Amino acid sequence: MSDLKETYSQIARASLVIMVLTLADKILAVLKEMLVAHRFGVSAELDVFNVAYALPGIITLIFSGAFVSAFVPLYLEWSRLSSGLANRYTLALLYAVTLLSGLLAVLGAVFSPFLFSLIGYGFGPEERQLGAVMERCLVFLVLIDGSGTVLRALLHARKKFFSLSAAPLLINVVIIAMVVFADRLGIYSLVWGFLLGTLFKVIYMAVVIQRDGFNFAARVSFDPSVLKAFLVLALPLIGSELVANSNLLVDQVMATQLSPGSVSTLRYAMRINDLPIQIVVIGLTRAIFPFISDQALSGDHDGLRHVFSRGVVFLGFLTFPITCVIALFSEDIVTILLQRGAFDEAATRGTAATLVLYGLGLFFYAYSFLNATFFSAMKDTRPLFYMGCLSVVANIGLNLLFMRLLGVQGIALSTTVLLALNSMVFFVLLRKRLRLTNVLETLNSFLRMALAVAGMYLAGFLLQGLAHSMQTGPWIRFPAISVLVGLLYLLMIRLLKTRQLEDCLDICYGLIRMLKRTGA
Repeated sequence: MSDLKETYSQIARASLVIMVLTLADKILAVLKEMLVAHRFGVSAELDVFNVAYALPGIITLIFSGAFVSAFVPLYLEWSRLSSGLANRYTLALLYAVTLLSGLLAVLGAVFSPFLFSLIGYGFGPEERQLGAVMERCLVFLVLIDGSGTVLRALLHARKKFFSLSAAPLLINVVIIAMVVFADRLGIYSLVWGFLLGTLFKVIYMAVVIQRDGFNFAARVSFDPSVLKAFLVLALPLIGSELVANSNLLVDQVMATQLSPGSVSTLRYAMRINDLPIQIVVIGLTRAIFPFISDQALSGDHDGLRHVFSRGVVFLGFLTFPITCVIALFSEDIVTILLQRGAFDEAATRGTAATLVLYGLGLFFYAYSFLNATFFSAMKDTRPLFYMGCLSVVANIGLNLLFMRLLGVQGIALSTTVLLALNSMVFFVLLRKRLRLTNVLETLNSFLRMALAVAGMYLAGFLLQGLAHSMQTGPWIRFPAISVLVGLLYLLMIRLLKTRQLEDCLDICYGLIRMLKRTGA
């Protein structure tokens, strides 16, 4: 038990570092979205940019997710044998991935008119021509960020969480600078912002890794057995990431059939919904991954079960009240963040309605990160691939169904339904693999959280009605009522607590104490 406490302590410290830096990054991201909304609103040219960016963005996301998940457990194994050997194997992968990324970028540039015509088939001729030019530039993100994937994986494996989380800050800083100071470029200020920001991020990671002792000039070791071991893990993950993340591209491609601005509406809502996941959940799963990989290598199955069950309950503890707040205040949130300049009241209403339907799936979205982390740590990646394949087909079918009923909001609802179905299947699979015995205890904790959220929603609904009758503005209404109902939620959790929920409260108190010490 003392080992578990030490593991939790390390995970908490790492999570705190990641969350603080991710929060800083997301504050910059919100500022970026505010500037983009003010400048471009939900215009057709922004739709074109979002679709053009989606293809290279998803390709780099696929490589990054698969590479990190396959690399971390293998690097830990290599490091146990020899740090020099781990350095040489990593360098070989760096050269190979950079070469492959460069090839993909060149092919993308050559075939950009065809590619954009394919993914932007719902656009008119002028939009497709603009998109082809933007695509030709943006595909070089594959080369830049592709080489950076190895550096990111190495930082992750070495538990350099500060640098890992600080690097993305540079992207938003550069984009903001381009939108503000190079507005004469129009929509291309976003194109060059992403390219330059990503380049600076990769350079920063390379400098940090070199200072940490990594030798970029070391002799390269191309060991076929090592390459085979990596491919055995990585290929199913690449397939899984491809089919899972391709749903993001599918959603935006299908949204091009709807009215102008639909792609941008979808993108704005998705990014707002993504904020709590990026700040808290990804920080938690990034921190957990190296530790549970060590547990899997050591055969510590009790430790894996304990971390998983507490992780699932903690995700519910965090995401349930956030979903409640989104359901109550979606219009206020969008108004505060985006409604200015070219982003008008109609855009606010459409984005808010889309945000609510995304928010209903927040827990399932969060669980997908935790789920993938455990499958990767146990080197059992095939289920991720098989379910990913099924999800693409299911996503297209659900989109077609719900788009006819709800338009762009139907795409958000389709995503929520799909995430819920995937999560249920994956939980059953992990329950068997981890041999979980406390499922009833976990369900009991979720039932009590649901009761607490129901009380929170009722109180929020009544307070919101009172605030509207007093003509209170969103800048006061949203934060004031959110704080009040959040405190009510914590009080009810304290009264309805189980052992697992008490652990969640202890984690929160521990993070607060660490923040106080950091501030001191």
